[in-house]
Amino acid sequence: MIFEDEFSAKQTDMIQLALEYADRVEQKVDTVYIYGSNEKNSYSFNIFYISENKIFTMRTLPRRNFDDLNNLIFHVLKIGTDDVKELKKICEKYNQPMPTQVKLIYDNKQNKVKGKYSYDLFYSNSDTLTSGNIFEQWYNEVKEEIEGNHGI
Repeated sequence: MIFEDEFSAKQTDMIQLALEYADRVEQKVDTVYIYGSNEKNSYSFNIFYISENKIFTMRTLPRRNFDDLNNLIFHVLKIGTDDVKELKKICEKYNQPMPTQVKLIYDNKQNKVKGKYSYDLFYSNSDTLTSGNIFEQWYNEVKEEIEGNHGI
């Protein structure tokens, strides 16, 4: 297997994880946004969704009766964070640079994925920013795009 194949396969795992969460809470989603971060051995993973032109975090995604949501979210975030660590191992295996940030946008209707990768530091060189802040900024940018397009 070559680098691109292994790296892509792990990203597919991340997308599947996000889709499985939506399926588990019995919610159809149109688009999945996945954030993975690795700065100075600090790893982070999170997800948000678009469903029927509305934006949702894992916690706010409408769901049918689900008793142990907190536990499910914890496990999804842990598995996703482990996937980010695996991406780093794949990069090391092939002597490739590891992105500090991976943003995957999966169109569930068209079965298409776009990836955005960065190698810059976003929070580890700051006294006030965290990976959660960077994820929230991206969420708010997309939310503004989605909510801003309703009048068009």
